[in-house]
Amino acid sequence: MTKNELINVIVSLKTDLKFLKRDLQFRLDGNDIEGINKKHENEYPALAGSFQALASMDNDTFKRSITSIEKMEKQLEI
Repeated sequence: MTKNELINVIVSLKTDLKFLKRDLQFRLDGNDIEGINKKHENEYPALAGSFQALASMDNDTFKRSITSIEKMEKQLEI
């Protein structure tokens, strides 16, 4: 692999990581647990509780993924 090809691969990887991080952040921001709980507070407490547990697990996964991607981006700085 030539130096130019390696640079192209790294730039492509950085672009992919940036897109993935943006997508994960969008999904994380879309999981509005507090808003859903307020909306269904008196009507569906069991549903709201189940949704909160599921969304919290998703949010934790998204946060860990975003942190990992940021570490990779720092390591790929040229």
